[in-house]
Amino acid sequence: MQTLMENSLFAFALIVLGFGFLIFVHELGHFVVAKLVGIKTTQFAIGFGHSLLTWRKGLGFRVGTTEPEYEQRIKDAYKAKCEADGKTDPAPPTVQQTDQIAAELGLGETEYRLNYIPLGGYVKMLGQEDMDPSARSEDPRAFNNKSVSARFAVISAGVIMNVIFGMIFFIIAFMSGVKFPPAVVGEVAIDSPAAVVYAQGHENDPAYLGLQPEDHITHINGKEIDDMMDVKYAIILSNDETKLDMTVERPGAEQTLHYVIQPVVNETSGLYYIGIDSPLDLKVNWVVGGSDAEAAGVMKNMVMTAVDGQPVERYSQYSKLVSAAQGKPVTVTISDPESDKQIEMEIEAWPLLVAGADKDTPANLLGLVPPTMISDVVEGSVAEEAGFKQYDIIESINGHSWPDPKTVVETTKTAHEDDNIVSLILLRDQERIETGPIKLNRKGKLGIAMSPSSDNVIIADTLPDSPVNTHGKLVSGSKLVSLNGEPVESWVGFQRELTNLAAQDDQAEVELTYALNLPEHPQETVKVALTPQVREQLAKARWAALLPDGIGVDLLREPVVRDNPMQAAALGFKKTHQWITNTYMTLVRLFQMTVPADQLSGPLGIVHQGTIFARGGWQYLLYFLGLISINLAVINFLPIPITDGGQAVFLAIEKVKGSPVSVGFQTAATVVGLVLLLCVFIFVTYNDIARLVG
Repeated sequence: MQTLMENSLFAFALIVLGFGFLIFVHELGHFVVAKLVGIKTTQFAIGFGHSLLTWRKGLGFRVGTTEPEYEQRIKDAYKAKCEADGKTDPAPPTVQQTDQIAAELGLGETEYRLNYIPLGGYVKMLGQEDMDPSARSEDPRAFNNKSVSARFAVISAGVIMNVIFGMIFFIIAFMSGVKFPPAVVGEVAIDSPAAVVYAQGHENDPAYLGLQPEDHITHINGKEIDDMMDVKYAIILSNDETKLDMTVERPGAEQTLHYVIQPVVNETSGLYYIGIDSPLDLKVNWVVGGSDAEAAGVMKNMVMTAVDGQPVERYSQYSKLVSAAQGKPVTVTISDPESDKQIEMEIEAWPLLVAGADKDTPANLLGLVPPTMISDVVEGSVAEEAGFKQYDIIESINGHSWPDPKTVVETTKTAHEDDNIVSLILLRDQERIETGPIKLNRKGKLGIAMSPSSDNVIIADTLPDSPVNTHGKLVSGSKLVSLNGEPVESWVGFQRELTNLAAQDDQAEVELTYALNLPEHPQETVKVALTPQVREQLAKARWAALLPDGIGVDLLREPVVRDNPMQAAALGFKKTHQWITNTYMTLVRLFQMTVPADQLSGPLGIVHQGTIFARGGWQYLLYFLGLISINLAVINFLPIPITDGGQAVFLAIEKVKGSPVSVGFQTAATVVGLVLLLCVFIFVTYNDIARLVG
């Protein structure tokens, strides 16, 4: 079954059917309560469109609808009854007479339908039409003639059923166990809110500055945390006035720690964040075709078990050992847990340099900025058609020499607003390549990913306050030659040697030689004093522990499982309450504009994400359906006229004023609600398509 669910098409079908089932359950709630309070229900349908197969008491199964036969039998019985009573030209039967004849004939009033489009369903009640508030009936069993409390019970039954089934799905899933990223810190971004705050009671103690990898977050503002999803939602749904008091258990610490962190808006996503990531897994999740890993024989589900012979059990250990080598090659051992097979691959850490003081300042060392490298070329993109290659260095774009990634983005944006044309000069293996005019795509994009290049000695730019600028700004395109007389062959070695020198107390200054980008490439040597400020900056230089070529890993996930139905029910209730609260809080934050509207998903996005969930196994499928069921309940009970919540508002007004809201007002409100929902649907569908295409 698990292997079958890994098939995307099968997982997609399960999600679509599951989504339809949740709508069916919603309508079933309306139907059951309508029957209980005595409302006449003429149809209960699974799916939409024309009927494929129907069943009615007294008639049995029929292909197509039973309506014509049902009506004809009643008509014939009524005619026969009138003839027996001597009535030659009787009036049409009343609703009550029709019901009486149907009962005498043993015919059920409800037609149960299986329609051609088996998604969702609906219930048709006498005297109630969602799209026609003027629908009325004189029949005492009609919806409009029932008490406010009876109608409210019918209206609310759908969302109650969704909440119940959402909780049931959660209970079943948690009885088996659903894997989530644990509430453990994986990485902490430099200078992020999580990195610059001290633990309470340990102010100014460097050992307690910021959250650290392997910190376990147990509570936020007093609320127990089960997994990283809880942490992420607490952060995203915060605001400028919300501080998060995080209770942390740190390996080796005797007592729990408290970090009070103020989230800030991430300019890339527009969401609140504090700068922490989930830990990664050491298990190989995929292998890229044609990569070094595939050539070496690495396969999915193998595990990275050692770095230079030192065993690793967590990704944080792997990251520390690879980073500690400071760009020097290390050997990673990859083992097959089902056999004794081991594969060794070499990997080097990537220099992250010193992050800029703000978003406009590129990463640098001593104010020296490396050139921009094309780290990836999107398949089928404008860049691929123009012959761009991975690892090409951008020497210029539209006349901007040695641009940083931000300049490349701004230049393409300006070109898109103008003639949508850019020209670049690329550097590939010391060869300069002029691309000529390139027409950007319709979004003004080239289709490339960029990062600082580390395997060269080119100085793309020098920051104005660089200590190297002793004789004016250094010419862009100059090259590093030596550091303290030792040759510099790459930014990897430059970061390693420079940061090591800065860490030595007896090193007062460093001597840097570079070749100017001028005719005959004259060399110049400058001495840079290692002031406390310079040492502090260089101490922030970091290394990224890359994975062996062609290997992909997923987030670390650990099962959240409960041993018995009561514990699973308690967790299911907690998740139900949590998601109801989160959904409403998300809507509030949307109006407050602290959560970007482009984060919303519609049916396409839900099905896409659901397919990914379902591929993880039936536990994930049930968990996802539980989430959707809860969200359907919340959305359906919003006070929008066309939803159950809007109808509940009308009933509340009727209860207070003693008479129904006017049909005219209800009609106008329904039209407004319908237009609003259509606009939202179009917007979220656009979001979904943009994300899927992107």
